[in-house]
Amino acid sequence: MLRPLTDAEVAGHVADIARDGYAILPDAIPEAFRQEIREELARLETVRPGGDIPPAPFTGRVTRRWFDLLNDGEVWQRVAVHPWILQILPHVLGEGFLLSTMGSAVIGPGEPAQPIHVDDGVYAFPRPHPNLVCNTMWALTDFTEETGATRVVPGSNAWDHDPDPRTAYETLPLLMPPGGIAFVVGTCFHGAGENRSDRDREALTINYCNGSMRQQENLMLAVSPGRMMTFAPELQDLLGFRVCKGAGHIFAQDPRREMQRHYGGTDASDPYLETRNSLHARRTARRGD
Repeated sequence: MLRPLTDAEVAGHVADIARDGYAILPDAIPEAFRQEIREELARLETVRPGGDIPPAPFTGRVTRRWFDLLNDGEVWQRVAVHPWILQILPHVLGEGFLLSTMGSAVIGPGEPAQPIHVDDGVYAFPRPHPNLVCNTMWALTDFTEETGATRVVPGSNAWDHDPDPRTAYETLPLLMPPGGIAFVVGTCFHGAGENRSDRDREALTINYCNGSMRQQENLMLAVSPGRMMTFAPELQDLLGFRVCKGAGHIFAQDPRREMQRHYGGTDASDPYLETRNSLHARRTARRGD
């Protein structure tokens, strides 16, 4: 059980993010929780081998990325509402922030470095701008230079331009032992490092956005209403059950009221999961993987 962060600890991490574009929380994933997540990744490899997206230069040739995780094991519900993340992000993204996308980044040996990029480029806002996105990178195994620790350009979050692919930036690795979580704000230049080791670098990328922005994953459609009604209220809020600054309402009120009126909170059936896994198996067969 994690103790709550003190006000001073929260303020320190928020200040680091504002100044440098990133911060590292050590010892944020208790060992039993970390092993539970790793076991779930191993299960996903048997269910949807190779991940949910095909190999590509940006996402990786030997990197496994699973998405749509709230339709999988219950552990992902607890990942999304990590208490330390929920303490820090209101000071970074504002009250009413949302879960934007949940994914894994299991980087295999020999994977080259990822291009330097930003995580809020999808919105195409001119820089500088307020924080729209904050990614949290979970170290399930060692983040070292050898295994391909994520590399960042400190202070780039304050720059007035996005990365130029022709520029070689001076970067620092986010070095973490297993159990650390790094916050990387959406304007901070970064990219996964080259995995020069003989083992996987196992990580999660759990991404959150300002409550007024559209989420990258269409979570309100991807997860069945019956399943969402079984989630904890704080996770429902992260999916959009609560109005943020007047946005996202149904009949000028919190969506939670209409969801409860239509679906109650008892139907946990989830036919979507079986359909999704069947579609993945057919796609894999077509690719010849």
